[in-house]
Amino acid sequence: MAVAGLIAAAAPAVRRLGRRDLPEVQRHLLALGSADRRKRFLSPADDGAIAGYVARLDPGRTVLVGAADADGRLIGIAEAHPVVDAPRTVEVAVSVHPYHRREGLGRRLAARAVALAFAEGAEAAVFLFAPENRAVAGLAASLGGRLTAMGCAVLTGVPSIDAPTGAVPDALGLAA
Repeated sequence: MAVAGLIAAAAPAVRRLGRRDLPEVQRHLLALGSADRRKRFLSPADDGAIAGYVARLDPGRTVLVGAADADGRLIGIAEAHPVVDAPRTVEVAVSVHPYHRREGLGRRLAARAVALAFAEGAEAAVFLFAPENRAVAGLAASLGGRLTAMGCAVLTGVPSIDAPTGAVPDALGLAA
């Protein structure tokens, strides 16, 4: 009896990304469809806009974490960017390849990025999202964030990756 087909794939490892990973970050973002790009950037983003965005990323200031598949390709990333006009605050963004959604990967990535940002001095994390993007609202709530306005959630404590997830019952039904 062959057991190779019965072995479950291991959960992708989540790790901090650096400057050398930026080409793979760009590849991941370029692979997002137009609807996912709109959700991620809160506006349409063509290939040139994504290339410019990645060129401006500074892993020395922005916390970047990612998860790669068995071939080393990023299947999800989370970013915690310093907010210019709000000291000790980061803005969090997450994207996960459609084939890997609803596995808790976005939550693991966001929790890791926020925890690293807090370890480096941040005191608040802001999630900005389109009001119809209930998946990100649910993600933020599952990490302990509270909705402060339509399309905005704020987290003021280090999230626990093992915390319960049911904060927004219907929010996780939509893809991030």
